[in-house]
Amino acid sequence: MRKMIAIGLLSVAMLASIPATAGPNVQSAGNVGVGVQLGFPGNGLSVNWFITGGTSLQVDLSIWLKEDWMGFGGRVDYLFWPGALASWGWGDLVWYFGPGGNVFLFTWDGPGDADSYIRVGAELPVGIGLQFTGAPVDLNLEAVPILQILGNDGVDIDFDIAGVLNCRYYF
Repeated sequence: MRKMIAIGLLSVAMLASIPATAGPNVQSAGNVGVGVQLGFPGNGLSVNWFITGGTSLQVDLSIWLKEDWMGFGGRVDYLFWPGALASWGWGDLVWYFGPGGNVFLFTWDGPGDADSYIRVGAELPVGIGLQFTGAPVDLNLEAVPILQILGNDGVDIDFDIAGVLNCRYYF
């Protein structure tokens, strides 16, 4: 876990050294944010592309290693950004929500036979974030209710909640 946090912080530092082209408002059509995501079920890369000033496409790719579990997955969400909840001179407190989908692949290598699993589901992330004035950076915390629909044996309905903290730098 410490290695993943160190890699995440190093990635943010490297992205911060890239010249900004996004302007003072990250929520402008065409801006793309790239950064890290930390949370459950995994840690990895987060990309957010503002299609319009009020909608974006978010893609998160993650990997996780925990005891005898190893896996990776991806999420794609179409997000709506209704507006600021509060504004200060240094930034805005914003919120967002939207439908999405996910695919998770993982293996169990504990006692007994090694097993591989796949899960496909629908999700509805709801988040709150800070967008900083004059800096093309956002910091978001989101809860992600997930309805798993497919598993190894076909239809396999299950409910779960994921949580993610992401930080992205916009170009």
